[in-house]
Order: sequence, then structure tokens, then C-alpha cells
Amino acid sequence: MKTLTHDELKSLTEWEKGPCVSIYLPRHQAVSELGKDSIELRNRLDEAETSLQQMGLGTAEATQFLKPARMLQNDPTFWKQGAAQGLCLLMAPDMFQQYDLPYQCPPMLSVAETFYLSPLFYKAYEDDRFDLLAICPNSVRMIRHQNGDFTEVELPENIPAHLDDFAGGIELEESLQYHTTSSGSQGGEFAGVQHGHGLTKEQHEKVLTDYYQFLARQFDQYLQDNAPPLVLVCAEKQQSLFRKHFHGSQLLPEGVTTSPDQLSARELVDLALPVAESCFQTSLHKAQEKFQKHMGTARVSHQLEEILQSAEQGRVEALFAPLGSELWGHLPQDGELLQTHAQPESGDIALLNWAIRNTYRHGGTPFVIQPDDMPDQHSVLASFRW
Repeated sequence: MKTLTHDELKSLTEWEKGPCVSIYLPRHQAVSELGKDSIELRNRLDEAETSLQQMGLGTAEATQFLKPARMLQNDPTFWKQGAAQGLCLLMAPDMFQQYDLPYQCPPMLSVAETFYLSPLFYKAYEDDRFDLLAICPNSVRMIRHQNGDFTEVELPENIPAHLDDFAGGIELEESLQYHTTSSGSQGGEFAGVQHGHGLTKEQHEKVLTDYYQFLARQFDQYLQDNAPPLVLVCAEKQQSLFRKHFHGSQLLPEGVTTSPDQLSARELVDLALPVAESCFQTSLHKAQEKFQKHMGTARVSHQLEEILQSAEQGRVEALFAPLGSELWGHLPQDGELLQTHAQPESGDIALLNWAIRNTYRHGGTPFVIQPDDMPDQHSVLASFRW
């Protein structure tokens, strides 16, 4: 999944070589709906081609301009891959970028002299990184979650992949033979281990205790101090054994108490996400609190005209706008009154997008958020540096 970095975002806000085509589409995961996404993109590209011709491009020129997106639209493998929930396509002369979005975005087409970037700022300042460690006698798996997506981490050789690897490297009495099962019994400290062949219950317990103690110490050394929060997924007794010997600050006090033996990576992430969400650090919360603190003073405003002027001057410290919302109009000149439209009219620009771009270009922080997360119920809000 190709996601957007802040360096790329900054470059896009400064791009002024038009015409610029911006397309946003929600993605569907159900196989039966995959064809709908391709059809929706085709329709948006048809609209974009008409708009480009109205801006002065010839038919052949407009067709060539949109060619990379048409190739994507006609590629059946593209629509079957990945877990992206949204799609962003940005096109300009000699430029084409495709970004996968880890969230559903409202459909949007913009053909203008600059890119329409507002949806890209949704969750741009939310740090959703966390690591998930799933351990049981049959497996040791680590999964990293970031930007709504997840990948399995390849662990170093000094971390045993399962109990057999560990026991093969320690001195045990020759008579101590054991084998693991994939039954995935829920919760027990011996989940996945069978007694027999001369190994007593006490000997099983000693092997398991040594195993989880060893894992805890190895992960203590492997994880760096600045590693993201760590969610532990394992059975109850194994939670206790691991936590007793792991001393890193990354480990969250709450874990997921179940055997991960039979769970897929997607199922593990779904279980761990509610635990990890409690510690996500977002600058949004601080900005919301600061806005509330200054309500009723000149340090905050919901007046669009004042916000537009302040964004251009570099005064806006934080800007809040609802995802999927836009106001259209002309920038006021020489004492003109600002007039806005819910739908674009001839010569209009996207005013909220303009404010977001200029806020970001001058070092401010634009928060595109859900309407319920707005600090106050207006179409746009801003707090000022002075």
C-alpha cells in the first residue's frame, strides 16, 4: 500500500503547474463490488476529460493527460489487490501519483490550477503505530500496524520461532521428549503442548517457563527505546510469564488474552486495535483543547473570510475542517464581501481547500476530521498564532 509522507504532502501543496486533476474514491472490499470501483473511476475520468477540454486542451492532449489513470482503471489486478479503503489519483503535466488511503473518503473530482488536497489531511496527524506480539508454543509472530495497514515483521535468528527451536538449543535430559499440537486450546498455560513420552507436568512447566522467560529477554534487547506501543497476544498464564521478565516501557499493561495459534494476521490486528487505540498520541487532542481554552477571544475564529486572510498571512496555527465538506467562491478583493456556494459555480475555487493548503505551506496544522470531532459546530474553525 503506497501511503503519503509529510514531505510529499508539502510538495503537493506547493505545486502550481496546472491543470491539476484530483480524484478521490472510496474502495470496496467485497469481491462482488470490485467492478463498481472501476466503473466509478471511468465516470470520473470522463468528467475530467470534458473539463480539461473546457480549459483549452485538445481531445488528443486531454486523452494523453489522463492515460496513466485510464491504464489503472482497466487493470483488473489493481482492483483485486491490497486492503486500501480509499483511492487518490493526482495528475498534472508530466506528473501522476496514486495513493492508497487507509480510510473511506467521499468521492471527489477537481480539475483546477492546483491540487485538491483536503482529504489527504484526514488522519495525517494521528499516530496509529503499534506492534503486536503473538506468542504460543507453536509460533512467535510480530505484526506492525501503521497508517491503517499492517505487515508481519521478520524476526532475528536469535528469537526462536516456536518451542521446538528453543528446546533444541538447551540442555534437556535425553528422556525429556515433547511435541506440540495445533489444537490451540484457549487460555491454558500448556496450550499446544501435550504430555507424554516421559515428560512430567512439572517438566513441561519448567520448559515453558524457561521459554517465555527467554523470549521476554530477547525482545527486551530487540525492541528499541523509541519502538511503538506493544500489545501482547497470548494465553493468560503466558501473559504472566512474559510480563514478569520483560522490562521495556513499550508493553501496554492490557493485552489480548487468548491463544493466537489459529488466528490470522488480520484477526490478530482486529483484536489488538481496541487495546492500542487507548494510547494513540494525536496532536489533534491538544489542538482541540487549546481551541476550547481560547474560545470567545481573538485567538480563535469561525469566520471564513478572516481565516482565509490569516492563512495567507501565516497566522493560522491550527485549522479544523470536516471531512467531505467544502465551500466554493471567489477570494474577496478590495473590500468585497465574501460570497460562498455549496456547489461550484463558474470561476469558483474550493475555499476550504485553499485555506488548508496555505495553512500547511506556512507551517500551520490543518486537521480534516469527522464533523463530530469539530471543537465547535461551524464549517471551518481556526486558532491563530497571534
